[in-house]
Amino acid sequence: MRIRVSVPDKHADPHVINAVLEGVTRLDESLIRAGESPTSRQLIAQGAKWRPEPPGDEFFDNGSTIASRGWGDCDDWAPLHAATLRASGEDPGATAIVVPSGPSTYHAIVKRSDGSLDDPSIAAGMKPIRTGRVGGPDGESIQILACDPHDPDRIYEGSLLPTTSPMSLHCGPTFAVRAAGEGIYEARCDVPMKGSPLVGMKHRHHRHGRRVHGGVPYAMSVHSYGEHPAVALDHAVCGALDCGDAADTLTPTDRYKLLALQGVLCGMHPRDVHAHVIGQLQASGCPPHQAAAMAKEAVVGAARMARHFVGRAGASMPGQGAVAYATAAR
Repeated sequence: MRIRVSVPDKHADPHVINAVLEGVTRLDESLIRAGESPTSRQLIAQGAKWRPEPPGDEFFDNGSTIASRGWGDCDDWAPLHAATLRASGEDPGATAIVVPSGPSTYHAIVKRSDGSLDDPSIAAGMKPIRTGRVGGPDGESIQILACDPHDPDRIYEGSLLPTTSPMSLHCGPTFAVRAAGEGIYEARCDVPMKGSPLVGMKHRHHRHGRRVHGGVPYAMSVHSYGEHPAVALDHAVCGALDCGDAADTLTPTDRYKLLALQGVLCGMHPRDVHAHVIGQLQASGCPPHQAAAMAKEAVVGAARMARHFVGRAGASMPGQGAVAYATAAR
């Protein structure tokens, strides 16, 4: 018996597709327990491959169909692998889900009970969508998830994250602000990720026009909008601080540069920001002479950045003050 499910394109979202994948997963689990379908691992060992379906309708086929023809698409492999983990008792809570692979396309993978992700299509021969998931080269790689700012129900993971080119070859935090419409500004804050490998880059220097070669680390890029340049930049900096602190990807130098800039944007005088940063550095065990040097570098750069993007250093953004800085500097 073949059951057809017709889904209008505008309703083909993860909530709907995941429900269909769950139905196929339960069928595969039943077939495996009855001995009527191999497991995903058995099929891969037998030489079954991943292969995209021809253009047209999507067919979510079960494991016995993969076995008979020798190949399956991602929406065939993911339910079978989830069923394999359930039937074997390895992970009774494994589920097949989809993640965005493009503006209007999805890729099916398996989410385990502990939140880790398996991609049986890659195990069956599919080339990764990019070079691999974002993270380190060892078994302790970080896992990165991001919400689509235009669609809160869409989550990007690992190699599927939207990426952008670096703004410059500068290896510290970099910033940009631009008008995004009448009365709206967009700010961007890029912060290098601690321990990241360097990536070779070619860049044309904006002054003398010659090509510059160098290496830059992977960086976290945070974007934000506001009705004032200072507001937009402050939100981007706060987002970088929150994400960097949560994931422990900020170097101490970069972290204090961000805190200093956010303090100046909030209206604190550079002298007060300098004293606050020195106090935090010394409280963390930093030697006094080193704390003074790091604080000076952070505050001088912050004051220059505030003048460049917002106006005179120490000019408070609308509706903000030192309370906002204290929140970020917790």
